[in-house]
Amino acid sequence: MKKISVFIIVMCFLAFTMPTNNIPFKPVLTEGSIINLYDAFGKDTLLTKDFGFSCITKYQGKTILFDAGSNADIFKRNVTTLGIDLKSIDLVIISHGHFDHLNGLDYLLALNPNVKIYFPYDIFWGAPVPFDATGQEPSVKDSLPKHMQYFDGGSTKFFIKQSGRFWKANIEFVKTSKEILPGLNLIATSSAFMGYFSCYPNKSFVEGQFDHPKDECKQTSLPELSLSMHTPKGDVLIVGCSHTGVENIIAETQKTTKAPTDLVYGGFHLLPFDRKQTTDLVSKIKNELQVKRVAPAHCTGHLAFQLLQKEYASNYLYAGLGEKINF
Repeated sequence: MKKISVFIIVMCFLAFTMPTNNIPFKPVLTEGSIINLYDAFGKDTLLTKDFGFSCITKYQGKTILFDAGSNADIFKRNVTTLGIDLKSIDLVIISHGHFDHLNGLDYLLALNPNVKIYFPYDIFWGAPVPFDATGQEPSVKDSLPKHMQYFDGGSTKFFIKQSGRFWKANIEFVKTSKEILPGLNLIATSSAFMGYFSCYPNKSFVEGQFDHPKDECKQTSLPELSLSMHTPKGDVLIVGCSHTGVENIIAETQKTTKAPTDLVYGGFHLLPFDRKQTTDLVSKIKNELQVKRVAPAHCTGHLAFQLLQKEYASNYLYAGLGEKINF
C-alpha cells in the first residue's frame, strides 16, 4: 500500500513539473544569453507571433533590451508570458525608427520611465535638428518690421531642440559608433536603400542632411544602430533590420572593434534578394567576413534561412520567438 502511495505522489509531482506541448519551460535570461521576445516565427504556442523584432540579452551584468516590436500590447503579452521583468532593464538600444522595432517602448516606459535609451540620430524621432529658415531673397527680411522677423531679426540658422516621440524619456541620439561600456559598442550606420524624402526646389531646410541638386528628388539615408558585445571568441553582433546591408554592418563593426565576429543575431533583411544575390551574400558573410556563427531572425526571409542553414550547418543557431541562445 505504501509503494502505491509513493508512486501516486511521484506521478502527481511529475504531472505538475514536466512541460506539456503547450506549456514549455520559460527560458531564463543569464549572463551571455539572448532571448527573442518578438518575431513572426517560433515553436512556442503561448507566445503571440507578429512581424517585428525585439530581443533581450545580458552582458557584463547589464540587462539590455534591443528593439521593442510592432505592437505594445503584443510586446507586453510576450514579455509577461516569458516572465521578463522590464523594470530590471538597464539599457535599451533601438536599431532604427521603423514601427516594427520600437512601438513596445510605450509599455516599457510605463514600467521603467527613466531607463537609458540609445536611439539613432534621427531627426524624425527627436534628435536635434539643424535648421535653415533663411529662405529665398534673404535681404527681404530687413524690409519687414521686427515683429515679423524670425527671432526678432536674429540668426535664421539654428538647432531645433525638439521633444521627440518619447517625451521626457532618457534618450541619447547616437550619430557615430561609440563604446558605451567596456566591450559594449554601438555601431552606427546608414541605409542607402531606405530613408526619408526631400523634394523641395532649390534647397533643403536641413543643411547637410537633405541637400540635393536643383530639380532632383533625393531619398536620404536611414540611420541605424547595431550592438556589438566583445567576448573571448570574438564579437557578438545584434542587428535589427540591416537596412544598411548586414554585410556592411559586419564590416563596419570589424573596422570599429578591430575584432573578429563570432556571432551575428537578428534581422539580416535578405527578403528582397533572389537566390543568386542571397547565395553571394551568404558566401561573403561566411568566407570573406569570416563570421563563425549566425542566428537569423525577423526580416531575414525563408530563402535566406534555408541557405544560411545549409552553409553554416551546426553553426546555424535557431533563434525563433521565445528561444534562448548562449554566446
